[in-house]
Amino acid sequence: MSTFHTLMAVVVLIFALSVMVQALQEVLKSVLNAKANTMKATVNQFMGDHLPLPKVQSALQTRGLDITALEHFNKEDFRHLLNGIDFSGQALEGIVTNAAATVEEKKDNMAAAFDAAKASFQQAYAAKNKRFALGLSLLIVLALNANLLLLYEELAANQIMAPAIVGKASTLINSGQPENLPGASLADSYQRSQQAIGDAVAKFPPLVRISVYAKDFTERPVRAVLGLLLMGLLVSLGAPFWNDVLKGMTGVNNVLSSGGSRT
Repeated sequence: MSTFHTLMAVVVLIFALSVMVQALQEVLKSVLNAKANTMKATVNQFMGDHLPLPKVQSALQTRGLDITALEHFNKEDFRHLLNGIDFSGQALEGIVTNAAATVEEKKDNMAAAFDAAKASFQQAYAAKNKRFALGLSLLIVLALNANLLLLYEELAANQIMAPAIVGKASTLINSGQPENLPGASLADSYQRSQQAIGDAVAKFPPLVRISVYAKDFTERPVRAVLGLLLMGLLVSLGAPFWNDVLKGMTGVNNVLSSGGSRT
């Protein structure tokens, strides 16, 4: 069971790092306005000159919405939005193959293309988030020298530290993931990220191995590089993934602790 405890303790540490990454990622997405910029690029890609972005934004603003609201629109919602846009004098050629089509028919065609545009946005935004997550994961892992291989060795050699970390798993599962509050300000996101990072470092001091950076690379350079890269990749899988893994391992640990008995 000591090996299982060591593995579980490592997963707890990975989860703590992934929570830090998630919190910091929310701040960066707010600063860079990532979702809005991706949606704008998608509208331009699919509608181009036929439906200028300023007209879409203006129609949304009259409803008290911004460009990111399109993420929650369906084809019918988008068709209704088009009714609020003045297409007089608009260059609509090319929207449909029938040159004699009416403006309403052309609007119907644009609405039909919305599903494809929305799918493209979701794919592009997900890819951008993955790149963000991987970059931030490697950055945080390098900043803390949170080396997967060397942390495992330390936990395996210290039979007191691993159970102590495992004992914090339940509270981490329940409160470890920062909330993504809709409409939260940048200041709110920054405060939550700062708190999440501070809590993780305070609860799990073994993560911070900055003082042994030189020793790691001098004595075991291959393990130092490989361990950091592996940790960065695993952390980039995200807090929700490791939350599920940790829940499963906690259940197994409870069964082992009770001797396999069921009530």
